[in-house]
Amino acid sequence: MGGVLTSVSPWHASERIASIAEDDEQSVAKASARLLLAAPAWAADARARADRLLQLGKALHDRRAELIDLLVREAGKVVADAEQEAEALQRKIAISLAAGLARTPLHPPERPTPGEPYCVWRPRGQAVVLGPFNFPLHLLHGLVVPALAVGATVLAKPSERCPALGELYRRCLQAAGLGEVCAVVQGGPAVAQLLTRLPALTTLAAVGGRATGEALSRALAGRPEVLLALELGGVNHALVLSDADLASAAQALAEGAWRMAGQRCTATRVVHVPARLQAELIALLSAEQRRWRPDGTPQGPSGPLISRTASARMRASYAAAPTGLALIAGELTERSAECACVEPLLLELRGAEARAHPLYAQEQFAPALIVDAYEQHDECLARMAANPYRLASAVYTASLERFRSCAERLPYGQVNHNRPTAGARSDQPFGGLGLSGNGRPAGVAAGALFADEAVVWPSA
Repeated sequence: MGGVLTSVSPWHASERIASIAEDDEQSVAKASARLLLAAPAWAADARARADRLLQLGKALHDRRAELIDLLVREAGKVVADAEQEAEALQRKIAISLAAGLARTPLHPPERPTPGEPYCVWRPRGQAVVLGPFNFPLHLLHGLVVPALAVGATVLAKPSERCPALGELYRRCLQAAGLGEVCAVVQGGPAVAQLLTRLPALTTLAAVGGRATGEALSRALAGRPEVLLALELGGVNHALVLSDADLASAAQALAEGAWRMAGQRCTATRVVHVPARLQAELIALLSAEQRRWRPDGTPQGPSGPLISRTASARMRASYAAAPTGLALIAGELTERSAECACVEPLLLELRGAEARAHPLYAQEQFAPALIVDAYEQHDECLARMAANPYRLASAVYTASLERFRSCAERLPYGQVNHNRPTAGARSDQPFGGLGLSGNGRPAGVAAGALFADEAVVWPSA
């Protein structure tokens, strides 16, 4: 803590993007104290919250070109994905305001029924939000805005891999007049641990890997009054049924697995296909694999992993794959001494024992898709349901009735029909089941993480 965070471009390891001072115990304590002073007025004035958050939307719009540039250079996005993330930031505000302000009417209904109870929502207080590197602004912002909308104040820590984007977000907050109710804190895991010890903390919401969730749970084990909301990624399975349009399914599977170099918590990791269609689907996916190969430029179909360290780790992991996982398409050789780009990988399950291997059973934040053939439909559904990391799934079938029947048996946070597992709508709840979270969905439901529901029961 108290050092310097330096970011380098995933495109060019020799390109330094920013060096930003890391926060320390003193600066974090001061930020928390400032938020405590501002909290009562912020919680009491719904109109001011709406006005300021709309101003944040304008500030983000005004800095759109700068946002896209940094999302490309610091986070390794291709231009198309950077543009999509920048646009999502503004949409999130309108959705969160509608949901958040409805949750915090600090007054009784216009015509309360005499003697009948009614509910009010009260902001919980000071929140901490920890963001990931893969959507360094969208997922941070996606929790900050609902918290502010319901009247909470926020300490927001962006990923230490993207400190320049964190500083740009700070400037947008300040331009909107939100600097007194939302403080951006820079740092790595040590700063995150420091935030867990703040006396004023009431909610901590984080997006990250399983190890992050376990560390935060341990840190807050003695503070049951602090609400901990975790989104911890997924091992996302897709199911192809016998009546599916295989060509369309292959396109959607490829996008779900290989877009953004597989660095999405909802990326498709395993696809189950009837054994008699396996060869045909593999041929289609092999053609798609060639289309999704990165060309080393931000104008290409997919970008690099977040760092050359991540790309080296990915190549080493799959080079050591068990014999039951056969590499069908993609190379594991280093593509560049500068760029962290890797080839998308297509693998085939050839031994049931490989389903227990970490490359199959645990989240791999990389562009790798495993084809797993099945003979028995019910057995395959049961295997998908037993997956511990159940964030998102997809079913490919021409029948809406068959899709609904499968969806009822797939206990995932989201089940999609004829579309990739990857991608979620901000106007819906979003969160994983099993080891993918702790039952605290975000998305449109995020406001409930930062406000308490209370009952007021007047006498007749």
